[in-house]
Amino acid sequence: MIKANIFNFTSAQFIRIKKNFISLLSNFTSKIFLQIFFPSLMIIVWGVESFGIWIFVTALPSTFTFLNLHFSYAARIEMTMNYAKKNFKLLNLNFQNGFGLVIMNMVIYTILCLSFFLISDFKLEIFKNININEIKIVLLLILISFYFSIFDSILSTGICYWGKINIPTYIKTIADLSLKILIILSGLFFDSLIYPAIIYFVVSIIRTSVLYYYFLVNKKHVELSVKLINKKTSFKLFKLSLSFYAETISAIVKHNLFVVILGIFYSAEVVGLISTSKTLFYFLPIAFVGIFNHVGIYEYSEAIGRKASSLIKKNYFRHIFLILVLLIIFTLFSLTIGGKIYNLWTNYVYDFNFVLLILIVLNAVFYLLQSTISSILKSANNFFKPVLYETILSIIALIISYFCLRNGYDYIYILKIFLIASLTSLIIYSYYSFKFYNNIIRK
Repeated sequence: MIKANIFNFTSAQFIRIKKNFISLLSNFTSKIFLQIFFPSLMIIVWGVESFGIWIFVTALPSTFTFLNLHFSYAARIEMTMNYAKKNFKLLNLNFQNGFGLVIMNMVIYTILCLSFFLISDFKLEIFKNININEIKIVLLLILISFYFSIFDSILSTGICYWGKINIPTYIKTIADLSLKILIILSGLFFDSLIYPAIIYFVVSIIRTSVLYYYFLVNKKHVELSVKLINKKTSFKLFKLSLSFYAETISAIVKHNLFVVILGIFYSAEVVGLISTSKTLFYFLPIAFVGIFNHVGIYEYSEAIGRKASSLIKKNYFRHIFLILVLLIIFTLFSLTIGGKIYNLWTNYVYDFNFVLLILIVLNAVFYLLQSTISSILKSANNFFKPVLYETILSIIALIISYFCLRNGYDYIYILKIFLIASLTSLIIYSYYSFKFYNNIIRK
């Protein structure tokens, strides 16, 4: 047993955690780098209008995958526990049924894409200065490319379930960096967005091909086949995936729809102020802390599968303590110099609001504590009840916020409503998580 700082790991765990953590940290760093430089370089090379069109067309596939029920996530957690139990027959059964459900996702995606092409006349304001045939080719290439992203999920599952999270993470990080660089460079030689779309398509093929190669090299006890598909296992994975789906709906309500109702009652300046503040003080810390929780979820799944309750007992509350320390540092840092950093980042475009900062930081802290505490539930695919309550709370908060805005309340009041919902959600998750933890320790 190796004692690393406040944690206790076996030597194999320590090596695996180190590799996975570094890969996820590299991915995080890459995303920060791209968020800072990609938009500005795209605007310089391609121009504001072309950049806006590119953002719009690449957002469409994500919209069409709203019905994605995260089958591969649910399957991966089940497979990790099967692998730890050395139940390789059930492991392959879950993998192949997860593959079958991913194929179903592709069918749904195809129907939505075809419906879009048949119904839409492409006479949108954003396309007014671009040839319709050109935009159809661009959209077609982007939409086809997204099939590879859907297929990637099952390939990643076939690699990650036994701890090799670092392999698909590095592949996707390198592919994303290469894609963005090549798209920017293409603007130096071409004027048509068809060329970035071709690059998008080619990089997607290469990324999936590399992932498939590493899947063949690293797969254990699984076959990319549909021979073992059956209704019972598929339905079980379907039910387990509903937790992830509910989590997605909750996020859409708290963030996307929240911005929509703000846009109804406030100017673009206010919406921009809140959106940029949340980017820096909410989404950025969530992405960073998510690295620790992502690694932790696999380790808990593996320990639950092996019935190694001692490892969970030694590390679960230490995991929470570590995140709590990071959140205290983040809070103090944000409240002391966060305003200066924000103003420099936005070039003093917005009128910074300290009360807004406090509310967003507290919201982030509550969510990150919830995410960390509930990692033990997610590691066992056992968080449907708390996430259902979270989704209901988010919807109620949104409805109350809408009527409050209609009656003259300001956006600070609305953020307080969502803060209360976040705190309530944290309490609910804590109850179910600690109850589940105690059940594991008693066994």
